Amino acid sequence: MPKLYLVRHGEPQATGLLLGWADPPLSSAGREQARRELAALRASITYSSPLRRALETAQCIPGSLAVQVLEELKEISYGSWDGRSWAEIQAEAADWAAEKVRDWVANSETPPGGEGWPSFCRRIAQALERIRRGPFPAIVVAHVAVNAELAHQIAGVNPMEFVQRYCGVSEYDL
Repeated sequence: MPKLYLVRHGEPQATGLLLGWADPPLSSAGREQARRELAALRASITYSSPLRRALETAQCIPGSLAVQVLEELKEISYGSWDGRSWAEIQAEAADWAAEKVRDWVANSETPPGGEGWPSFCRRIAQALERIRRGPFPAIVVAHVAVNAELAHQIAGVNPMEFVQRYCGVSEYDL
């Protein structure tokens, strides 16, 4: 069966924030973590989000023969809240934040200028359609929401229950 490895990017320079489309690079610890924890991965191709924290992680995988950037693998956009702390968001929009915490996926409310979950899911489905064409094994280096939705579309994993640490690897058969 074709193997797909979903990898979350390494630790970025900016932590404790809703990064969304904010584009910080990896921290030095994140680069070292990627080199150390992803050294054994081997694939015919690696797909990466265009955001620096993912692309830099992909470039640290020695077993990657080719890295192909897919725009559709960008993290979900939080619009004007990209790069802000949760405390700031709660202070500005307490009702919205409380509703999102209850059910991030089902809540159709989006931050100002942000991306709704349904359109995000369609974008991820487009990426998965491309990835399914091969070659295999394949690696996707992206973000926690992206990988959660990919796991949902591949294996029915509830995106609200998906957990992946920095440089975490989840393996799936397609």
